[in-house]
Amino acid sequence: MGEEPSIGTPSSVRQIVTELAADFEATPVDTIEELVTGSFGELAAGARINTYLPILTKRVVKERLRSTR
Repeated sequence: MGEEPSIGTPSSVRQIVTELAADFEATPVDTIEELVTGSFGELAAGARINTYLPILTKRVVKERLRSTR
């Protein structure tokens, strides 16, 4: 059985960017978007199951943003 095709759609990435931009208002949205897109790609490259990729991506980017404060 295949995974849901909508997991890695641009709308998922946009939702993550929107949520993180609200939490990290001092960080430019472009920077957050680059981090989300890059992190999602890194995680997706080694993933066999895509279900939790958005949640993991958000967590990874949030940690990266916190470490740069």
